[in-house]
Amino acid sequence: MTVFPVSALAAALAIPLSLLANPASAANCNAAVVNGGVYSIVNAASGRALDVVAGSTQGAAEVQQWGYGASANQQFTLRDAGNGYWTMQAKHSGLLLDVLNLSVNDGARIIQWNASGAQNQQWLLKKSTGGGYNVVARHSSKSLTVADNNSGTRAYQATDSGSGLQRWYFNPTNGSCGATAQPAPDGFAAQPGADGLKSTTGGGNTAPVTVTSCSALSSALQSTAAAVIQIPAGATIDCRTAVRSESTCAVACPAYQDPGKSTYRIPVGAQSCKELGSASETRFMRPSDASTIRVGSNKTLVGLNKDARIVGATLNLSGAQNVIIRNLVIENINPGLVEGGDGITISKSSHVWVDHVRFNLISDGHIDIQDSKNVTLSWNRFDGTNPAVCGNQHHYTNAFSNSQVTLHHNFWNKTSGRNPKLDGAASRTHLYNNYWLDVPYFAIGAGGGAQVKVEGNFFANTARPHWTSNNDAFIDANIASNRYTGKSASDPDKDSGAKVFGDTTLFPYKLDDVDKLPAALSGGSGAR
Repeated sequence: MTVFPVSALAAALAIPLSLLANPASAANCNAAVVNGGVYSIVNAASGRALDVVAGSTQGAAEVQQWGYGASANQQFTLRDAGNGYWTMQAKHSGLLLDVLNLSVNDGARIIQWNASGAQNQQWLLKKSTGGGYNVVARHSSKSLTVADNNSGTRAYQATDSGSGLQRWYFNPTNGSCGATAQPAPDGFAAQPGADGLKSTTGGGNTAPVTVTSCSALSSALQSTAAAVIQIPAGATIDCRTAVRSESTCAVACPAYQDPGKSTYRIPVGAQSCKELGSASETRFMRPSDASTIRVGSNKTLVGLNKDARIVGATLNLSGAQNVIIRNLVIENINPGLVEGGDGITISKSSHVWVDHVRFNLISDGHIDIQDSKNVTLSWNRFDGTNPAVCGNQHHYTNAFSNSQVTLHHNFWNKTSGRNPKLDGAASRTHLYNNYWLDVPYFAIGAGGGAQVKVEGNFFANTARPHWTSNNDAFIDANIASNRYTGKSASDPDKDSGAKVFGDTTLFPYKLDDVDKLPAALSGGSGAR
């Protein structure tokens, strides 16, 4: 077991084990836990931490207490399961703490097991007047317990007696007690993947570096080393280049939308202008100034306030693993052109979490994803208003192909199409608790054998809420759980009824009150 050297060192040096405990976590923290926070769970009487025996990643492995050594098998991500209950996910395995066989008896062992949504994996944290929490299994109302102070003692459930052996501290592993516990992803980004990773941790506990210039940002993101990269509050990192001329095709907007107006589209490869909808092959030279920054593996990029922003740069993840991008604004990427740069491009990558990012005035996809796995997009805001495009509403917001993506609590604000567009037989996309406002073309569009699950979303005055135009995709939409208002209420393109995800296990989640989503996401999505 990875923690044995800690106890061995204590014995050899005659150091009390308690002095070596919690080397990287806050001690005896009484603050409320944070959804997505990562914690050691330490017994109030023994001072020892919950630990999955031998660091096993197998289901049914037992849980014991042991001196804390900052091992991943002693760290747990807390998730809000609703109604005051929480799940506790082992960091090393991705499995949940579970009362064996749903037993309601005293003495039933605590194990780790695959997420099932059952109540024996949900725990009530009751604040104790003596310090710490009484951790109560939902199905049995019995308390998480150890029998004595010894390392190796197995955890079990028992009727509560008020003993310190039934009280637990939740200590943030970043060493700071309280609401500053580091958030962690959910959805597909939190699941084990074929890349060998159990979850998405980005740069992990690497000492953060602060960047204020595009050159410093580029250097840090492209480094081969793990890194936590911070953009200070109020900082604008401008990555636009000197203006250069780009050969484009003029494509007229539809007469019903913007008669007499054209957009300027960059041909891709050998495309001709007529293929793109131009009346002729005449080319127009238009200004371009966007740049591209390659993002390497094991990176966390985070803004330290809602006004931290990157201007004029596409973040390109190609073949990257374990990347977190959070809490910043990405904007002004050739907004006068089409096909002139994405906000974020994710290709052949895995374990990526994009959270609380606001996208504004982007030429092409705000986020486009191809051939990628274990991706979660959460609490992002896609602003569509752009006077340079047809109808002043952005059309190419998100295109995903053959990728595994969770989308929750995202806000598509006056975009036009591709919100997202999903394609490919390997596509597995789960959308819940999202909000679409004033979308004239389509919200969710699927084709090419994509599998899509849609539930608990709010579609406000939005055309084609979930649509497979050629009947060549599979959409399972829980119509009753969604809300449809304005044109969405009468729009016939609410395709559903397919069976999906027979080969896909979803991460445990809960649906928020759908009627509260417009207020929550109008104010809470994007950088904060």
